Amino acid sequence: MKMQKVTDSFELPKDIVLGLPIVTAYGYNELTIENHKGILSFSDKAVTVRAADSTIKISGSRLEIKEFTKDLIIIAGHLKGIIYEY
Repeated sequence: MKMQKVTDSFELPKDIVLGLPIVTAYGYNELTIENHKGILSFSDKAVTVRAADSTIKISGSRLEIKEFTKDLIIIAGHLKGIIYEY
């Protein structure tokens, strides 16, 4: 919580300082997740990704991982939902 106050006081980017994930959806067919901590589970209908303080669950159909690096995941397919669980 202290780092949250520091980022607010100095107007620092929270995603970088706190390691928060950045999820960007491109329509219903592709999304990227930056600052992830790994994939917890994967199928063609659901992907669960670990983030700094939560998990991110992506649901859909024909899901596939187009790219996976230590900093970025690109998921493609027919996206139906994104759920953040803390």
